[in-house]
Amino acid sequence: MPDYSGFTTLHEQGWKGHEAQNFAWQDPTNPQKQRLALAALKSLGPPHSVRVLDYGCGNGILTQFFHGRGHPTVGIDISPTVIASNCLRIPEATFQLVPSDAPAPFDDASFDAIFCSEVVEHVYDTNFLFGEFSRLLKPGGLLLLTTPYHGVIKNLIVVTFYFERHFDPTWQHIRFFTRKSLSRVCRAHGLIPKRWWHVGRVWPVPKSFFLVCRKESPPVLPAGRATE
Repeated sequence: MPDYSGFTTLHEQGWKGHEAQNFAWQDPTNPQKQRLALAALKSLGPPHSVRVLDYGCGNGILTQFFHGRGHPTVGIDISPTVIASNCLRIPEATFQLVPSDAPAPFDDASFDAIFCSEVVEHVYDTNFLFGEFSRLLKPGGLLLLTTPYHGVIKNLIVVTFYFERHFDPTWQHIRFFTRKSLSRVCRAHGLIPKRWWHVGRVWPVPKSFFLVCRKESPPVLPAGRATE
């Protein structure tokens, strides 16, 4: 019988495999993401006054980056393996394990900014996740979000030549956001899109969106409607 113990099993197995192989891969778009993130965070004030949450921190590389630039930063993930490893490898930063089926263990309005990179495409309950972003951000705080890019030209290429690979049902990506659908779910939770960039490759086939949202209004979620 397959070993299944909950929602986080696949995620945890992946990190266990990486740790066993001393896997140290870094996303080649990280330097671009770091540059855009710092430019956005500058509007909030000096680094020491801007508390950052790295939501879904993975191997902690970007948590370490923000900490090293003077931002009080917490990295959270649902994988016990990766959090334990991060605490050993990057003791100067702060990491915390969070449950996959409950709110993060922080008070409302605990952070000035949330950085969430390549996470939302893995999550079934998008309303819960974006509700957490809104809850955890202070009024006027920023959500810095990256997720795989889907636009008309790229979508046509994908469905024509790479459909089976791109929409592989055994892969971990279960959400495929366009600019329109990502804007809609952000706005439904009081997160107002302010800046859009692309990272990785070139237009019209960039790798990811880089979106900056500002928390400006209470969430207004249409009753009984599932968010894409």
